[in-house]
Amino acid sequence: MKSMKKIFNTCLVLSILLVSSCDDITDINENPNGVDPNTADPNFVLSTVMTETGKSVANRYTDFMGAWVQHTQKDSWSDNLYTAEGSGWTTYYSSLRNAQLSYIRSVELGWEWHQGVSMVLKAMQFGKLADFYGDVPYTEALKGAQGGEYIYPKYDTQESVYKSIIDELKTASVLLSKDQSAYEGVNATQDIFYGGDADKWMRLANSLALRYYMRLSDKDPAYAQAGVTEMLSKPLISNLDEECNMSFPGVSSGDSWPSNGINTTRSDFTRIKPCATFSNKLGELDDPRRHIWFAPIVMPIKVVLPGQMPGGAGEDDEIVDGVRYINAASMDDLGYKIYNPETWFNDRKIDGLTMIDTNSVYVGIPVSNQETDPYTYNLNPIAERGGFNQHVSEMNEQFNNVSGEYLLARIFSSAEVHFLMAEAAVRGWGSNAEAHYLAGIKASFDAWGIGDEAADYMGNDGVAFDDTLEKVMEQKWIAGFTSPEESYMDWRRTGAPDLIPGPFSKSDVIPVRFMYDASDYEINNENYNDALNSLEATSHTDDIPGRGIDATWSKNWLQQGVTEPW
Repeated sequence: MKSMKKIFNTCLVLSILLVSSCDDITDINENPNGVDPNTADPNFVLSTVMTETGKSVANRYTDFMGAWVQHTQKDSWSDNLYTAEGSGWTTYYSSLRNAQLSYIRSVELGWEWHQGVSMVLKAMQFGKLADFYGDVPYTEALKGAQGGEYIYPKYDTQESVYKSIIDELKTASVLLSKDQSAYEGVNATQDIFYGGDADKWMRLANSLALRYYMRLSDKDPAYAQAGVTEMLSKPLISNLDEECNMSFPGVSSGDSWPSNGINTTRSDFTRIKPCATFSNKLGELDDPRRHIWFAPIVMPIKVVLPGQMPGGAGEDDEIVDGVRYINAASMDDLGYKIYNPETWFNDRKIDGLTMIDTNSVYVGIPVSNQETDPYTYNLNPIAERGGFNQHVSEMNEQFNNVSGEYLLARIFSSAEVHFLMAEAAVRGWGSNAEAHYLAGIKASFDAWGIGDEAADYMGNDGVAFDDTLEKVMEQKWIAGFTSPEESYMDWRRTGAPDLIPGPFSKSDVIPVRFMYDASDYEINNENYNDALNSLEATSHTDDIPGRGIDATWSKNWLQQGVTEPW
């Protein structure tokens, strides 16, 4: 992996951190006078947008999104009950204003590389807004910041936003398709994604368009098929060197890997635990990525017959030689039951039993296992918020660092492209489904430094390709670990993998959208209320009373009239 130098530039007009790449962390530049938007250098503005884009992707690893797709669960300061309203609105529009400033300045200067990159970044941010919320301000969204008349922008339909950003990406791809020597003004050190490489930006534009065509695969299949077929004929991200990733310098809490335990307290790291859904699937497939993502438990639990208790049949709970023994004869009286992935939901919901996971190596927390923070799970003897749990796996210690070779904001991976191509082939829109499926797995293994283990894994039971969409989406879900946004979008449009909320969730289905930001309700109320008319109420809209139609279980245009995920 290439090392990256981050150069920080304080820019008052942007009020945001600027980051760039080179070889090493050495330079810190400050501009105490700020930058005039009329003379701003697009290179520095774009660096800002890239930084915020990368941070927003990485932060999803630590927020409720990881719990929604059941990669992780938080055992403290989070209930994992699907109550979150959503987030990102302000961050996305802040980045969009900067991207628009860069685009305007690039047009004024006649700099085509900067125009193309600005358009790609704008499409990325608007795409996320449409993904998460539904109808959003688009055509009028950025004009107020330019001195225009649209201070209170209308909401464009989700459909028009998706199709408009696809058109923008196609235009950007053309702008970025020239020989590198044709571009003026490119400051490679300020491009933290690709070091000024136009070809890689062009591939990102095409790959994003492929992603968004596939987003519409069930809602508008004819449009999606035509677009996917077109994109498959264009250059796409195909290997690790072409991936869109961002590393972290780790100089301060604002530029470090999120939820490490070094910048603040270790509990920021330890509160994030593997979800049992994900950990168990990795175990079922004998997936070696589990070893580099999760840590083994410190002390296993064994449930044994009375005569096998080390201290004698009269003992019920004792620790000997680093193992905790529970007397099987005491289980019923104590309300305990050994965790079983097939029965645990009813064991908890109906019978109210306490689960004991006797896995000797990796133990994850079941999703929505209880109504309170699950720091008590698996008979934790230190039952306190933020405390240590010797019977549950933590994340691998690498995630406790401020930076690292594999601690990347994984914005667009080559694995995703291969899985998209495999899906297209399964749908009859492309070819070589198995080859792309296996290439997606190999790309994920390569990305985490264990490419030499991929071949053996592909021969495991449960991994072999069976020409089904479910198989492709399962491996894509696994490969999406630490980047749960796209796993969520895939689940929402395909229903795969089959993710079921736990027994104490506020609903028996996973939310399908974010609630609009309160700031727009308060400031842009008339247009906000118009946007609500596009939402469709469901039988789950009122699962949390008081939210009205703007609920996480109401359906936006993309979800209306389709069968998945519910």
